[in-house]
Amino acid sequence: MLHKKIRVSIAAVLVALTMLVVGCGEGDDPAPVTTSAAPDPTAAPARLVWETRAGVRLPRSPIDGPTNFGDAVATGYSRTPQGAVLAAIRGQVLLALATDSEWGRVLSIVAAPGPGREEYAANRIALSINGPVPVGKSPKFLAFKVTHYTDRAAAVLVVAETADSRERLAFPVALAWIDDWRIVLPTAAENVDGIEVPTLDGYTRLEG
Repeated sequence: MLHKKIRVSIAAVLVALTMLVVGCGEGDDPAPVTTSAAPDPTAAPARLVWETRAGVRLPRSPIDGPTNFGDAVATGYSRTPQGAVLAAIRGQVLLALATDSEWGRVLSIVAAPGPGREEYAANRIALSINGPVPVGKSPKFLAFKVTHYTDRAAAVLVVAETADSRERLAFPVALAWIDDWRIVLPTAAENVDGIEVPTLDGYTRLEG
């Protein structure tokens, strides 16, 4: 059973990231696959590559996704632990960086319907975000741990390093499969703060 208290974003990391956003290549890859073998929650996404979106470096995989690229947000993740991990990381960043003209569409794509999504929308209206993250101020995604997985739901701990203090924090993300992996946003009352991670032992690194 998934823990009810799951955080909406990479709290101290992405909140700081969002506050820094002021003012103001993706190619054709094969369709996402779902393996018939037993899933390995400790394996890294296959053939991982990195790209930069609005100043933030994001992982993606031609095997585990995303593989469908639209105007506002890419979709198409494998129905595997690895697909859930990539959806968790990318979905949070895209929500944090979505501009005033695109956040509604991004939210409808990356987040599962529910009270958390409704509360997020109500709070987002009061913000204004229209530019990239300044150079050197974005978090660095280091590792993950899949703490729960079925082909319908997943829970992931994502480890990111802050740009200023170089503090490593792990934040839980819940996801549900609704034609693709979507983040289950919590309400403010359900939010859980990240925990400092002194070592990456027990986590799967995103880069060797």
